[in-house]
Amino acid sequence: MKKGIAEVPGIECGVAFGGIKKTEKKLNRPDLLVVATKEPCPFAAVYTTNDVKAAPIKVSMEVKGKVSGIVANSGNANACTGERGIADAIEMAKLTSQLTGRGRFLVASTGVIGEPLPMERVRKAIAEAVKNLGKAKGEEPARAIMTTDTFPKTAFKEAEGYAIGGIAKGAGMIDPAMATMLAFIATDAKLEPELLEEALKEANEESFNAITVDGDMSTNDCVFLLSTGLGREIGRNEYGEFVENLKEVMKNLAYQIVKDGEGATKVARIKVIGAKTREQAREVARKIALSPLVKTALFGCDPNWGRIVAAAGAARMGVIEEKMELKIGGYLLFKGGKVDYREEEVAKYMKENDEVEIELNLNLGKESFTYLTCDLTYDYVRINAEYRT
Repeated sequence: MKKGIAEVPGIECGVAFGGIKKTEKKLNRPDLLVVATKEPCPFAAVYTTNDVKAAPIKVSMEVKGKVSGIVANSGNANACTGERGIADAIEMAKLTSQLTGRGRFLVASTGVIGEPLPMERVRKAIAEAVKNLGKAKGEEPARAIMTTDTFPKTAFKEAEGYAIGGIAKGAGMIDPAMATMLAFIATDAKLEPELLEEALKEANEESFNAITVDGDMSTNDCVFLLSTGLGREIGRNEYGEFVENLKEVMKNLAYQIVKDGEGATKVARIKVIGAKTREQAREVARKIALSPLVKTALFGCDPNWGRIVAAAGAARMGVIEEKMELKIGGYLLFKGGKVDYREEEVAKYMKENDEVEIELNLNLGKESFTYLTCDLTYDYVRINAEYRT
């Protein structure tokens, strides 16, 4: 069994099927999740930077202090739903608190934008999920928050004296910049709220903030990190070790999101090195990762280095053409200009590997940054053309 958030000491999960999304045929998976802590605990969160924020984001952003868990639904984003949407999100959190007899709950939703929640169904699903607390293990909590995902996403890390486990959903509308992306993570390590928040923000920059599928940012993106405090105490001296373990879990989940990109057949790991600053490396890598021309070349297994070099320049971060060196899968294609290489060998590498390594050396400094993206395929268009049906 793959472990996830439910395997963290102090966490109980329950799921239910409420039929929240209007579909012609019944889904064969749950669509409501309750994650509950045995005692109220500190939490940290990062949210979408989209100016248009869904009701559950607005409600959760107001939560301060300790929480007793998370209630989340799939099938309906509860976004652009006005005052009713806010009231429904508040009710979801309050009802979960009442039925569990515990403290405040964070709330999250994912799915179609612009439709009000079918609250009668949601209420029944919350009640059932609460009855099922402790029964949902492994991948099951992750299944409850899937939309166009093709597989549940979980990650788990056993460290010295504590564990970190998480689940995530996302396959399209992914460009977090904090996509439709949700991630719920828990640890039994004991951290002060300020340190927990610092750790989440640092790990987020190298994981969920370093991926893109299609360049679209959702109204509902959020990452929640709970600390049940039943394990080892983490102070400033232990912080470095903890944040590296947290990064490992979050990078694992982020990779799975890109791998499951709608219609995707390949993951591209874009590493920009030799930059003057980390910001320069990040922005150049991101521009390459976002380029539809680069992404379609990946799908076609075409080592079109010109598209990559052009995208690097389009970042407008001061790259110098004559200094750049570009490699795909270790093959040098560009060094201030085109170099001699066997195109068929590079194309063969791209065809035979599900993960393609692209390395661009700016030769301007010592900073680096890695971004993950996927190819852009015919199926991406089909999936999103049919999303609401």
